[in-house]
Amino acid sequence: MVNHAKLQYYKQNYCLVCMTGLLGCRWHRYKQSTRDSRKRDLVVFTLVLLTFLFIDFLLYYVLIAKNDVYNLNWYMFWEFKKWISMHTILLAVVVTLFCYLFLLMILSVCHVINGHQLYTHPVHIVFVVLCLCFCIAVTVVLDELWKTEWAVVWLSLKITGPFLQIGVVTLMTALTWIIAKQWLTLSTCCVQFVWLTVYLIVMSGLYISPLFIESPCVKVIKDIPHKPNIIGHRGAPALAPENTLISFQTAMNYNVYGIETDIRLSYDGVPFVFHDSTFRRTTNIADVFPDYIDSSVSAFNISEIKQLNVGSWFLKENPFGTVGDLSDEEKNIYNSQSIPTFEELLTLVNKTDLILMMDVFGTSEWHPEHNRTIKIYMEMIKNSGIPKSRVWVTGNHKDYNVTSIPFPETNNPVQYVMRDNFTHVNFEHHMLSGEEIMEFQKYNITTNVFQVSAVWLYSLYWCMGLSSVTSDKCHVLERLKEPIWHLPPRNYLILWIAVDVLSALAVITIFIVQRRRILRSTFSPKQVYFTDVIFGPKRPGN
Repeated sequence: MVNHAKLQYYKQNYCLVCMTGLLGCRWHRYKQSTRDSRKRDLVVFTLVLLTFLFIDFLLYYVLIAKNDVYNLNWYMFWEFKKWISMHTILLAVVVTLFCYLFLLMILSVCHVINGHQLYTHPVHIVFVVLCLCFCIAVTVVLDELWKTEWAVVWLSLKITGPFLQIGVVTLMTALTWIIAKQWLTLSTCCVQFVWLTVYLIVMSGLYISPLFIESPCVKVIKDIPHKPNIIGHRGAPALAPENTLISFQTAMNYNVYGIETDIRLSYDGVPFVFHDSTFRRTTNIADVFPDYIDSSVSAFNISEIKQLNVGSWFLKENPFGTVGDLSDEEKNIYNSQSIPTFEELLTLVNKTDLILMMDVFGTSEWHPEHNRTIKIYMEMIKNSGIPKSRVWVTGNHKDYNVTSIPFPETNNPVQYVMRDNFTHVNFEHHMLSGEEIMEFQKYNITTNVFQVSAVWLYSLYWCMGLSSVTSDKCHVLERLKEPIWHLPPRNYLILWIAVDVLSALAVITIFIVQRRRILRSTFSPKQVYFTDVIFGPKRPGN
């Protein structure tokens, strides 16, 4: 008689199957191994960890750089002659790689927790190496093309640093459970000493890291300065086509302190409002004057300039992703915008009490008004009747009835401004420190920073006591009633010490618990009992 009864039954653990299958393509039980990881496996894990940390940093960089996304896209336009949302593409790629490497890290940690060999399939290794090469290449390119953004990343740590410190300390404390188990099972005291030393250095650095990054948001509430005034950069370019009358009017609806614009001169001597040196990016010149797409804007008469549409590109390219929120009526208005003359802008501003900040552009030697360009601008400002205190013009124009805003020297801007008796300064956001802002305040010098569109950056300058900012997103910043976070120094000190002490106590407790667990599993009385039953009690001399 044949007996069909199963001799042995294995209960399938699908979680382990997925774990070993996804990381090492070991989908069958007999392929799963609980042996110690080989040196090769540990090297691969180190590579995955370093690449994951690299992509973390790159993701942080890309998220912080969102404040300057428009400048990046503008640069890419002049390189490729087409509007490309390069920041969105870069963010999508980095997020995809982050998710992939995060999955590998989770699978690797699960292998360690379950005591399985850290085997990583060669295909994963190839992808990880490619990811690392991508990170290095992107970092080199960004450093070459966007070097000033590193200063913005450093600035961001002043407002995100306390939260990053708490988050990383919490994560490392949680990982101590795994680290302690692995450390206690190491074979030699020398290796244990190296592991422990590295771990203690990392944790100590995390505990004291707030000492090296002083946050301006740590202030007594009554010491928080007034909200910085907001100047609409080319109007409200996130909501309407830049440097158009509708853009300026939209900015005024959000209680801006002033508007910033750019002035150029037509061939027949009429000042008009425009930023770029050609009409390619923001007009339909390809349809109206296709043979003159890249010609200088100052080579056109004002009658020709008025034929160009300066609103349709905004609806087509959607540079800030806000077109979907527009009504049909607003789209029709935008689609009919023309390039305004300087006189039209002055008439609009004269009806308000707003500040008018301007970049004035000269003309080339071939222009008939080359020697009188700036004088033409200034005469028009004088004839408008707008007070000197409300007209800010970049450059040194002390001979005219305007407020001059210099191009400061970055080495020692305070001395430069004081030497020439300027009352207003305008800096790009990566050029100015908190100490310099305080020194300008000391001498009653109005300080403006551009471009500030991110809420975190605006909050940071708010706590620093900045006078005003130039922004593409006045509708966002105007809604803020206070900085995104601020704490009195005493409360912050209590929070910092509490997190560090709780973490240190948790780490010590974890090491003690893990040591007892390992000793108990190694010298279990139950194990000794079964050993005596099977092999007999061990006698002296045996």
